Amino acid sequence: MSLLSAGGIGNYATSAAAIQRSDLAFKYEYLSTVVAQYAKSGPEIMIKNNWLEQPPGIVGKENLAKNKNG
Repeated sequence: MSLLSAGGIGNYATSAAAIQRSDLAFKYEYLSTVVAQYAKSGPEIMIKNNWLEQPPGIVGKENLAKNKNG
């Protein structure tokens, strides 16, 4: 999913760089932000529905020290 989103954003960026009309360039930039928001919410929805595991997080030093001694 992220590969497709990155490809879409890349296509919009290429189009915005090549287009001569400023109104279309602004629309491409807007669509790039929409695709980026969609790409961000995709994994969050998948984690919520247990379709994807949540990536490992950072363990606090205090908790790590307590578990090591106990």
